[in-house]
Amino acid sequence: MSYSADTYRHHLDKCAFDALSKFPRFVKLCEAYSANYTEIMAKIQNMSELVRLGDKQMPKVYKLLPPICDKLGIDIPEFYYIKSGDMNAYTGGTTKPFVIVTSKLVDELNPQQLSSIIAHECGHIACKHSLYHSMAENLVNGVDNSPLRLFPAVRKLITPNLERALLFWDRCSELSADRAAVLCDGGDEALIDSLLKINGYGDDINRHEFVKQALDLKDFIDETKSAKAFQQMLDQWNSHPRLATRVYESHTWAESEEFYKILDGSYNIPEEEIEEKEIVAAKITVSAADTNSNEVPLPEGINLDTELERINYKLEKYNNRADGTDYAFAVISGIYSGIIDALFVGQCSITPEGIGLNHKQVNEFIQKYAKARGFKNDRLKDAIVDLEKAFKVAQDNVWKGAGIGVSASNHHLADLAHHPTPLGLMSAIIVQFLRIGTFVNKEGKWHFVLAKTDVGDIVEILSPAIITGILNWLVSLAEKTYEEETDQEVPKALHGIVHVVASTPLIIEIAKCADNWFGHLVSDMGGSKNTAGGGMGIPGIFVSLLYEISGLPILKDSGLPAFVNDLYEHQKLDLRHELSIYKNLGKQVIPVALNEIVVRLGFFINHLATEYADNGIANIRWNRVVPFGNRSVDRMMMIASMTFNIADTADAALHAGIESCGNWVLFAGSFVTRYNYVGAGRAALAIVKEISNEKKEAELIHLKLILTEAKTIDVIDQIRMYRDALEKRVSDYLAEDLKAFLTGFDYMNEGFKTGNSDLVIKGNVVIQRVLGREIQFADQKEFDELMDSDDSIIL
Repeated sequence: MSYSADTYRHHLDKCAFDALSKFPRFVKLCEAYSANYTEIMAKIQNMSELVRLGDKQMPKVYKLLPPICDKLGIDIPEFYYIKSGDMNAYTGGTTKPFVIVTSKLVDELNPQQLSSIIAHECGHIACKHSLYHSMAENLVNGVDNSPLRLFPAVRKLITPNLERALLFWDRCSELSADRAAVLCDGGDEALIDSLLKINGYGDDINRHEFVKQALDLKDFIDETKSAKAFQQMLDQWNSHPRLATRVYESHTWAESEEFYKILDGSYNIPEEEIEEKEIVAAKITVSAADTNSNEVPLPEGINLDTELERINYKLEKYNNRADGTDYAFAVISGIYSGIIDALFVGQCSITPEGIGLNHKQVNEFIQKYAKARGFKNDRLKDAIVDLEKAFKVAQDNVWKGAGIGVSASNHHLADLAHHPTPLGLMSAIIVQFLRIGTFVNKEGKWHFVLAKTDVGDIVEILSPAIITGILNWLVSLAEKTYEEETDQEVPKALHGIVHVVASTPLIIEIAKCADNWFGHLVSDMGGSKNTAGGGMGIPGIFVSLLYEISGLPILKDSGLPAFVNDLYEHQKLDLRHELSIYKNLGKQVIPVALNEIVVRLGFFINHLATEYADNGIANIRWNRVVPFGNRSVDRMMMIASMTFNIADTADAALHAGIESCGNWVLFAGSFVTRYNYVGAGRAALAIVKEISNEKKEAELIHLKLILTEAKTIDVIDQIRMYRDALEKRVSDYLAEDLKAFLTGFDYMNEGFKTGNSDLVIKGNVVIQRVLGREIQFADQKEFDELMDSDDSIIL
């Protein structure tokens, strides 16, 4: 059984071609193209440089072609093989079509995938795309860069609108050819796999996940008007749809009832029911007269004035109005902040005295926390014992004997539930509800170890979850009953509140788990009960985060896990040592924060005074004054932050050079202790913010240009409509005047023939009224009186 092209031709293919045919020059273009750009040239080139495949020439590849042609009901085309580093296949010819595959395509695809691509090319032949496809192919890089530039008879007929419309049809035709491949394959898997490979992706790409990604993209574009506009803008000069679009279209159609009916032969081609809105949504704009205006692709139903107003409002935020005074102020602020940093912050160092103070503060915190939780012992060791008993964790010792590379000296680092980070809390929750401990050893390997669990633990774990599920189920039943009885939906706010209340048992259990996690961390901050105040405590936030990042697949083999483990296990960099770093960073924050405050306050005062002077108190434009969410302030902060960073770097280098006396090791050590890392981070953020602002402003300006052009076209269309209406009214008036003239002359002619002067006078009155003149006489008596007077007769 062969499949008719009409059964699988994509509706956009047909709609786009119908729209294309409405261009008056299109038919002439086809005639000129066929007459000048013949197939002889292609035939000679193929036979001269390519290898023609057949039963005795690469038969394994050639044998894929005949079964496809049988399924699509076409004659077997000439089949060529070309040596090329590109993965590609294409078809050509109108009277004698041919298919060409590249060597890279044949080498990289398996037989099933290669068959799918050949079926796609044969789909073009079955749908009779060859002539128009060939023209579009020559226009991909513009007519000036194509062979068509050699043929003036063809070139003079191509307008920008016609070129864009032809390329749009070409993209739609690819969807029909993809459907032909899906039909010949009996499904979409081979086609999608081959498209992924042609686009450079290997076998490690999960087809199902990419299909999901394509469906998500379709939903995003359908829901967002601006996304539609950008997609159309990006696609308008492409000859092929984007990869995700082809995957979405192929997959959706392969899952449709229509596809299965075509396969089993029960599909009937419906009557023409193509809605005009489909082609409008595809953004082909067609006018009765072919003009040189550039139509702009926009989402259907968009209000241009409202959208332009919204874009202008957003652009206001991204307009930079900072002047030379603002920039000079930012530089001065950065320099003075750098001086303050050099004089009052200076060198940051971690001293034994500082570490000792941190130990003392941590120990006091442990004792105070224990007392706050109701424990009465004053000694640190007793407080730790009480906390360990009160806040037990299931995974605390499961690493022992597990052979996972975790020891007593580093188990607080390896056990993620001992980290004071969000991932640490998540790991603790997993332990609580799943009884699984999460460990990462110094080699970066992840291990999941089951904790000891008895029946009581299972009951304790499942009870809150089961109760929460039952309560939410009952709430859902109540909501359904309410909606059926009242025919109204439950308000979203009430729906959320009720379900949160119903989830209270589980929420309470999670809160208890978090409280237990924090209590256990406190018990381990000062070391274990056997080494109270002196042993290794838990890792600090910085070390914990760095160790968690080091366990990622891309970093686990880099040596970073072992480096962080050494910092903790051998260099004793636990939470108490990190506190010294936090204190030093706290000192570095002071000049950075001062720089921030001075710049923003200076901007506010300066621009408030300017607005007041220009517009008065009642008309101040506060969006230009408030020093937040303002592009001018962002630019000033970037300049001030970079100036501060330069001043701080110069200060650190100068002092390091003096202190090191030319010794590079000493220089590096002195430099890193004097450098302001908070200032460097603030400068980096300011630069990223500025780049983001530039990108966003460019996007908004581009969208504004699109909308402005569209509005201009809309105004021109309205003027044309007004002109047409005016021409019609003028024509109507002229027709009425002509009729009145003829009536007047008829009266006069009849009067002359019959000698009836009243008819002659009546005809004159009619004509004078059409001419808009004052009537001098309306009957014989008035005519006689005019003749007796000295007034002239006006004819």
